[in-house]
Amino acid sequence: MSSNLRRLLATLVGNTLIAGFLTALGVGAGWAINLLISQCIGCSIYVSCSLAGQFVAEGPRRVLAILAAVPVGVAFGLLLGVSLSGVGWVEWPAVAWQAVVMGVTLGVMGSGFFYLRERNVALAAEVHQRENRRLEAEKRSIEAQLKMLQAQIEPHFLFNSLANVAALIEVDPKLAGRLLDALIRYLRSSLARTRAEGGTLADEVALLTAYLEILKIRMGDRLAYAFEIAPELLAHAFPPMLLQPLVENAIRHGLEPKVAGGCVTVSARRQGDRLQIAVNDDGLGFAEMPGEGIGVANIRARLAALYGPTASLELSSEVGAGATATMSVPVEVPA
Repeated sequence: MSSNLRRLLATLVGNTLIAGFLTALGVGAGWAINLLISQCIGCSIYVSCSLAGQFVAEGPRRVLAILAAVPVGVAFGLLLGVSLSGVGWVEWPAVAWQAVVMGVTLGVMGSGFFYLRERNVALAAEVHQRENRRLEAEKRSIEAQLKMLQAQIEPHFLFNSLANVAALIEVDPKLAGRLLDALIRYLRSSLARTRAEGGTLADEVALLTAYLEILKIRMGDRLAYAFEIAPELLAHAFPPMLLQPLVENAIRHGLEPKVAGGCVTVSARRQGDRLQIAVNDDGLGFAEMPGEGIGVANIRARLAALYGPTASLELSSEVGAGATATMSVPVEVPA
């Protein structure tokens, strides 16, 4: 049942109760006429106040418009009720007195009802705006923390990569050139991602590809990587720098300590209105998951700020079978 229908039924019931109360007090020209006039006045107030609330914007003007609509509804309902009742001019004074009592009663009740309703709507809108401002401020804070963290991490990663380039120039110039090209692609993608307000899954894959290529040159045959993502998923919106910390953890804790190394796989699939992305490695694994570092904690905080409770990050591991980080976020329609 719609809210408008519920309010109309409440108005009809209230009109009936007022007519019964006035009849019991001996006011008016009997139950039938009391009921008719009460319904005419009450429904007229309801219609006039509803129209005023619909066509006037929210705020003090709407409240004033609704208050002004009450006497209009009373006057129209009074004339309509008396006309339909068939009361002659002889009985007019008694009926007019009855109509005034009903009009004042219904007018006060109607004014109070619509005023309280508008007040509740305004308060709800204010609470909603405050919550939106709080969430937006929290989101900006999380993004600022992300950029600060990245500014701390990237110089370390950059210096290590440049040191590797310098070491390879004399012994393997071709490999040094590959490493330098991969580093340039990574820095270009990283800079574009941090400056952009949004991005797509394809942007994140491009960043990860350059990042993994750098690490593969460092680790050689001990590192392999793969992407299992359908092309149609790449256009979906996806926040920057959510996957790289997971890939970094997979290599640092799962593959680097393993003598033979291993493979890290980034996969994505759509399940209904959700996008599930998994980062899996076949490294050493853990009997119990270690405590979450700053990277994972930052991801959880960003997911909460961006998506609220609709996003999740789950970590699982098994000794000798590697570890998996699974992220689930709502699907955003590509632009």
